[in-house]
Amino acid sequence: MKGKPLVDPHQDWFLLSGKRDGGYTVLKFTRLLDTKDCEHDLPITSDTLRVIWAYNNAIPESEDGMTYHGPATRGSKSINLLEPAQNKDALLPASAVRYDFLNRNVSVPAEKTTYWCEAFKKPSINTKQHLVKYAPVIQKGNKGVVHHMILFACYTPFDESLLERGYNCYDSSKPDTMIGCGNPMALWAVGGEDFYFPPDVGFSLGAVGDPTYFILETRYDNPQQRTDIIDNSGIMLWYTPEIRKYDAGLAEVGTLVGDFMMIPPRQKSFQISGICNSNCTQAAIPPEGIKTFAYILHTHLAGRKIHVRQYRDEQLVDVLAHDDNYDFNYQQMRWLKKEKTIMPGDSLIVDCFYSSTDRASLTLGGIATTEEMCVTYIYYYPRSEFSSCQSLVSPRDQFSVLGMNESLANFDVESTDEPNHWTKFLQNAQWTPSLTSALQRVQLKGENYHICQKGDASQFPELPPLISKYPSYVGPVKDRVQDCLSSNASTVSTTVSALEMTTTTADNSANSQVKGFTVGIIVLFLIQMCI
Repeated sequence: MKGKPLVDPHQDWFLLSGKRDGGYTVLKFTRLLDTKDCEHDLPITSDTLRVIWAYNNAIPESEDGMTYHGPATRGSKSINLLEPAQNKDALLPASAVRYDFLNRNVSVPAEKTTYWCEAFKKPSINTKQHLVKYAPVIQKGNKGVVHHMILFACYTPFDESLLERGYNCYDSSKPDTMIGCGNPMALWAVGGEDFYFPPDVGFSLGAVGDPTYFILETRYDNPQQRTDIIDNSGIMLWYTPEIRKYDAGLAEVGTLVGDFMMIPPRQKSFQISGICNSNCTQAAIPPEGIKTFAYILHTHLAGRKIHVRQYRDEQLVDVLAHDDNYDFNYQQMRWLKKEKTIMPGDSLIVDCFYSSTDRASLTLGGIATTEEMCVTYIYYYPRSEFSSCQSLVSPRDQFSVLGMNESLANFDVESTDEPNHWTKFLQNAQWTPSLTSALQRVQLKGENYHICQKGDASQFPELPPLISKYPSYVGPVKDRVQDCLSSNASTVSTTVSALEMTTTTADNSANSQVKGFTVGIIVLFLIQMCI
């Protein structure tokens, strides 16, 4: 559609300055973070926002005389406008040494989704060092193929013969030595950037008890199932002998990945929740607690919203992380504006909301893009045994409400050899509103199986049986969009945000006026939430 953009009847954007410099038009302008104009404006929050931009080099004669921008001078970008600023130069000491973990000429399989693993030995260091930065290396031409990479540390005996070959990470023939390599150390996903640890925190390398071997997991997306893709992407690390005050740790919380995670078709919003219960944090977190400083949220294509809530003594303490506009193609490690403390005995609830309106059949949990996940990775310090704290709604409870007979539902939940005839039953089910509602109730009221693992994938032996109900004291996730619509529109926030936007334009003439470009760009500049 080439119609002119509608003019907002209530103008809330104010131009501060504008300049032309070397082929660039730079505009600086302000707007209240929340104008309370729910009909025409969206609040600027720490959630993912979609910036839509367009421009035309022709200077309009008036605000009503803009020329159509054309298909080549428009676009959109997911962005976090309120990401805390970092002084990156100060975070990387001059003594830092770079070390690369790169895939070795991987012939990407002709599959839509592949998780490829390669093993590496640690750098040649014999004393403790601190990892202070990591960054992605994406081979030229493979930007749309490499979706994410995770560097796992191995804390159990390792078969060095694996250093000579790669393999499918989740194939049934996966080497047994991989079991102890489930502790992530560095993560990157599409849309992410370089990551710097805080100035007093680093990930320990080279000390007694630190990992000697690592696994680089790379997820490849190959929707055309090409056979000619060769990849040498990976992760660069920077480590330093200047030891910082704290060792960092990384924990995974959310739901277990597997077929027992079920999202019915044609749903505008369906909730799946993972529980990290108080028994696990009591056993895994030291008495003084741990401080979180960064996190990354993760679902697949159906994911729309993710919230991580913290409870203590059955009371909501904080929302550790959230994104009401989750974008599968914009997954970055996010810094917290202020570090948050998790104490032993706290519970963490990870709530994921999915839209399946474009799907005609059931969506199951799994590693493929068309399957789903619900996990959050949390960086913290000081490092402890806290590594994995996840849950799964009882399959038997789900089968019961779905009308599956006892013989079909009577199997070992932890078995990996069960036949898949029950999944075929579910795919052929008639997903009526009552059936969908029943499954949603089980997600929020049913029994949950829990795992609480250390970095070497072992369980905490002192824990009681990890089966519990979804906590009755956990309330619904707050709908901030609905809150805006129902709030008093006369209440105006006094918080002002200054945003600077730069767009590339052709320099028409030395006498071009900034005002003309202001009209041509700002009127077409929108912020849109993906809801």
